[in-house]
Amino acid sequence: MAKVLTSTEVEEVMAECRANGDVLEYTEGPESFCQIPSPLGWGYGRHLQLRPGLWLTVGDYQKRQVHVYKGPHRQIMPLTLVFYLSGGMRVDNSGLTTPQEEVAGKSYLHCLPNTFETEEYPAAQHTCAIWIRILPELIPMLNDRIDELPTRLRQAIEQPKQASLYYPTPITPAQQHVLQQILQWPYQGITRQLYLEGKVLELLALHFDQMLAPSARKALITRDIDRIYQARDILIQNMTHPPSLSELAKQVQLNERKLKEGFHQVFNTTVFGYLHNHRMEQARYLLQTGQLNIQETARWVGYASRSSFVVAFKKKFQAVPSQYLKGTG
Repeated sequence: MAKVLTSTEVEEVMAECRANGDVLEYTEGPESFCQIPSPLGWGYGRHLQLRPGLWLTVGDYQKRQVHVYKGPHRQIMPLTLVFYLSGGMRVDNSGLTTPQEEVAGKSYLHCLPNTFETEEYPAAQHTCAIWIRILPELIPMLNDRIDELPTRLRQAIEQPKQASLYYPTPITPAQQHVLQQILQWPYQGITRQLYLEGKVLELLALHFDQMLAPSARKALITRDIDRIYQARDILIQNMTHPPSLSELAKQVQLNERKLKEGFHQVFNTTVFGYLHNHRMEQARYLLQTGQLNIQETARWVGYASRSSFVVAFKKKFQAVPSQYLKGTG
């Protein structure tokens, strides 16, 4: 049975490891990094203040012992949104009726001020998670349309001391894509900070959209679904010279708004996001099978410029086209 350490005991081990020079950690401006020392497990934690009231934390670790943290939440606390790509933990909060098992593949948005919480992190479990923390008063400064948000979330923003918010949802493919980009932790200095802030705001937008989906969207009728698939087929058939959004909407007898919303509901992407993904997948197939060279492939999928094609391909697959070209490497 794994040993259990309290937060005080964990801090005592950390202090001893620091005194012995066994902890790799640094702080550079708003960014900090700490590697978990061997007596406690392996992995790391990164923390970055993106702007006053907005923080990003990335953790990738495995603990040797069960770690238990107990303590009260403040009267006013940030909204916290955590995404578990692997692993998880157990939360027992006085503001919730039952303990919660937070698990991989889900995200959890919560704000539970004036409550007491016990967090239990299991031993010998690889956990990779991303936390976003944002002060409630910052959200109206980013966008003044908070009246469109779900009631529970809006109440947490407008009356943070009375907030009682705990909202689990599955991680969507679109969120997964952004999370992987954050894990790469690219660039340096202000460039990194601006890039990651953009990704954090994108994740917040995707999550709010996910919360709104059940109440704000009307289900597509069968006829409209058929027209969405018809629009998809038109895009594929005219991949090199696709119609404009307005032209496509006219061809399938939908208005532009319904066409855009329909693509999001059916394919979980935008109209031209779908086209771009199809072009890239076709290009990868052509390269892997050796049917065309890079220049020919670029033209086949609708790129007049080889360099523009290479940039788009690398952004999509994190590899240059030549790495997929049959007969190379």
